[in-house]
Amino acid sequence: MFSFTFGCKGTNPGQFQYPRYIAMDSSDRVYVTDCSDDGGISVFSEDGNFVNKIICNKPFAITIAPDDYIITDGGGDHCLVVFSPSHQLVGKFGVYGPGKGHFNGLLGIAINSSGTIFVTEVCNRRLQVINT
Repeated sequence: MFSFTFGCKGTNPGQFQYPRYIAMDSSDRVYVTDCSDDGGISVFSEDGNFVNKIICNKPFAITIAPDDYIITDGGGDHCLVVFSPSHQLVGKFGVYGPGKGHFNGLLGIAINSSGTIFVTEVCNRRLQVINT
């Protein structure tokens, strides 16, 4: 049964232009990627209150590790971008291309309980498995 909505069209904190994927951390905060020029990742409490905006380049896919590290795609940068649980940039992994650890058209990201990352790519037509 429907409960409520949050966020709306706009460029202010807590608003979206092109919301795409969502994920939740262990504290039930909601992370929403927005692949617009001013997008980034908006973070909300589970009841819809805006918490923070993580600045990154047109993110699309997102997953959150069991230890609450945030993993997203680098938008057009063809890489994975990792943020700490406190939303600080930790680093980037990968470059453009067809090789192992290279990405082209990164679309989906998932992580299992042991930290293995699974990445789907549209243009390379594959799923890569990355052990951390």
